[in-house]
Amino acid sequence: MSNLSYYEMRLEMCKIAKMMFDRRLTNAAGGNFAVRVDENRILISPSLMSERKHCELQAEDFLLIDYDQNILEGTGKLSRETLMHVLILSHFKEIECTIHAHPFYCMPFVAESKPIPNVTEATMGRGEVGCIPWTKAYSKELSENVYQYFEDHREIAEKKPIGMIMPLHGVCVSGPSIYLAYSMLERIECDAFCTITKSLI
Repeated sequence: MSNLSYYEMRLEMCKIAKMMFDRRLTNAAGGNFAVRVDENRILISPSLMSERKHCELQAEDFLLIDYDQNILEGTGKLSRETLMHVLILSHFKEIECTIHAHPFYCMPFVAESKPIPNVTEATMGRGEVGCIPWTKAYSKELSENVYQYFEDHREIAEKKPIGMIMPLHGVCVSGPSIYLAYSMLERIECDAFCTITKSLI
């Protein structure tokens, strides 16, 4: 057994990272995710997890940080989008995991700054996957705008996983567990695919 803290969760995060890449839920251009494992303790994927590692991560690759983004365990570099995860996880006790990704069928909506409608039962009751105004990538303002989206949708975000779009960039989803956050990512990808292809049926 490893002496790394939260080792079992690290192993689950390795699985999720690989599934994200293998199932085209993110790409080499980026993606990251974080799990609150304790009060003021977050495990987060390292910088360049997609571009350099193609989401083939080991347990020790994940960084343990606090809400001030201090690295408490690990030797990697923090993603430039760490603040986005910290803001949500530190202000929503109901949200345990946030995932930022570039899902294949969601990306046309991202590129066109258009919301993804709820078209299947799998996302019923969550409303559309809405867009925030375009904000420069990796900026503090982007993290704050993403957080504000969740704050504006707090009533539903406290009860269910939800998703949102960062125009020209990607998506961010939430969940009360790592499994439900990942499930939300797959669900909105399905809605995106159904919306794109409905005219072919």
